[in-house]
Amino acid sequence: MSSSKIQLRLPEDMREAATRQAALSGVSMNLFVATAVAARLGGQAEAERYFSARATRTTPARAKALLERIGTRGLIRDDDRLDVPEN
Repeated sequence: MSSSKIQLRLPEDMREAATRQAALSGVSMNLFVATAVAARLGGQAEAERYFSARATRTTPARAKALLERIGTRGLIRDDDRLDVPEN
């Protein structure tokens, strides 16, 4: 596995907390940050897998009907719109 260098800017308090946790874990700051990034990527991949699997079990029309039953009425924001044909 190849690696590359990046410059990371953190607020001072966050850097100090990460440094403390890395020391308590007995690992370098580099390994601590790499592990944290790997954990986040793994969590994101698992969430994508889970929601993709769930999405195959419904249709946009069924999802919209569910949201109408349990949602609260209010203004629809542009980023809330489901612009797909209803089934």
